[in-house]
Amino acid sequence: MVTKKEVDNFVKSQRTFTAQGPEYKKTQRALRGVLFALPGKVYENVTKNLILSVLHEKLLGQLMHLKAVNGKFKIMQLTVPKDIPIEVLRWVIAHELGHAAQGRNWRKSDGNKLEIDADKRAEEWGFPVTKSIEKWRSTRKRKYE
Repeated sequence: MVTKKEVDNFVKSQRTFTAQGPEYKKTQRALRGVLFALPGKVYENVTKNLILSVLHEKLLGQLMHLKAVNGKFKIMQLTVPKDIPIEVLRWVIAHELGHAAQGRNWRKSDGNKLEIDADKRAEEWGFPVTKSIEKWRSTRKRKYE
């Protein structure tokens, strides 16, 4: 079981969260909720060498200097729209951590398999795709097409 101290230390270690603003606070809450739901071994696997790049929707870019890490590391990029519901944000984080648990990047031969797997992992951890998440995603997709 993951402890509050472990989760708090991980969240504090993420430099993009040092910025102030409601989007960052909401993302911290969502991330904590997802991390607490993960089994201990999964938590250790997905957070090992994980770097979060969290941008609010008005920020077009960000550069961060990072310490060298032995072995490979993972970078999760999140763009956080101001109007994103916390349920959707939690699902997005869980889905992306599902990709971290896969341990590799997408290959053309994968087709949609890794996306389906990430959805299944998120659901196993208590974050299924609900009708409200689907509705929000489809609304956003139309907005940017």
